Parts: sequence; C-alpha cells; structure tokens
Amino acid sequence: MKIYDMHCHIDLMQSMCEFSKEALDADISLLAMTTTPKAFEIEQKKLDDFSNVRVALGLHPQLVFNRFQELAIIEKYIHTTRFIGEIGLDFNKQFYHSKERQIDVFSQIIEWCQRAPMKIISIHSVRSDKDVLNILEKYDSTKHNKCILHWYSGTFKQLDRAIELGCFFSVNEYMLNSPNGRLVIQKIPVERLLLESDAPFISDIKTVEQLKRKLTGCIDELRVMKGNEVLKCIFETSRQLFEIY
Repeated sequence: MKIYDMHCHIDLMQSMCEFSKEALDADISLLAMTTTPKAFEIEQKKLDDFSNVRVALGLHPQLVFNRFQELAIIEKYIHTTRFIGEIGLDFNKQFYHSKERQIDVFSQIIEWCQRAPMKIISIHSVRSDKDVLNILEKYDSTKHNKCILHWYSGTFKQLDRAIELGCFFSVNEYMLNSPNGRLVIQKIPVERLLLESDAPFISDIKTVEQLKRKLTGCIDELRVMKGNEVLKCIFETSRQLFEIY
C-alpha cells in the first residue's frame, strides 16, 4: 500500500529531485514543506513534474523575525496552491522575542486561507497550542480548510479542543518513542491520524530507504496502539488530503 509522508523537508536532502524520484519508485508520496516563500518558488519549479510530490507554501515561525518581508510572496501564490506549510507559532525561549510578529504573520496567512479556502495547512505549534487554536477559531479555518497539527506537543486540554475543531494530526517516530507523545496519539481519533517523518530532522534521515523504514516502523507501532485498521484509515485520509487540487 502507498505510504504518505505528510510533513517532510526534501529541499534539505542532498538532491531533492533524486530523493523525489526514489520515493516515487518506492511508492511514497511526499508533502514537502518549505520554510521560506523564496524556497517555495525554487522547489515548486524543480519538483513540478513529480506526481508523488506536493510542495507546500510556507514561512516557518522560527524564521519570521528575519524573513517576514517574504509575506508578499505568500500573498502572490496563495491563490494558486492548495498546500500551505510550514507555518505556525513557536514560543520557545529563543524565538519568544518575535512572538507578536509571529502572531501577525500566522494570522495573516490564515486569513488569506479563509478567503481562498480548501487548503491543506501544516501547522507548527510549539508552546503555543492555545494561541494557534485561537487564530484558527477566529477565522473559522477548520470549517473551510484541512488543518494539520504537525508533531503536536501541547496540553491535553488544547488537544481536546483541536479534535473538537476538526484538526488532523501528523505523528512521527519521536512521538511514538515518547510517553507523552503516545498519550497524545492514544487520544486522537484514528480517522484524524496522518504519518510524517519531519525528515531530515528526525533520525537524520538522508535516504528514501531510511524514510520508508521509519514510516513503516511508525505504522507497525500504531497498529499495536490503535488496531489493525489504522493503516487503512491513515492511507484513506492521506489520499483524500493529498489528491486535493
């Protein structure tokens, strides 16, 4: 069965084109995050011919302070792409100084997504889950778009809120190896679960062979936790999101 990696950074591989080709041969589809809008322009041109790759338009919250001027590039392309990411908020100590600017940028992108709906949005929410959900709720984003919380690590109170709002969750090897991550995964309805590698950041993934091994390992672990139907559910949910144009 085809595997969908719903959050990875293939522009950080040695050759994004070679990696994409090997993934195609291995029957792996990739939702490729970009961390800056300029990177989106480059990556989209290089990977446009790969049927197994969708390039998402992003501005990573950790880079907002220095790259917020590129918001104009997002405005330029947001009406022509269905896939948005990586965007969000990161209130870790080293990025907290840009909190207000992050909120402004994330809010603006979510507002644009409301005006041009049916987006698939991959969202970073480190120490900021309440603020992220407040913004999604303000713009009714989950009613008009499919919002994926990538590597969720927030509170259980906000997790319940995110589930109620209709969010999806992409989970990875790190979460499955963490007691808190496993508790989060246990609470997520199986129809809202997606797989991600966050490659190359987790386990320093550099090859498609490594990627497939890690994602297959996640599936095996999820089967133990959530039952044998989990693979079919994840496949179908991923297919529906990935094939939206």
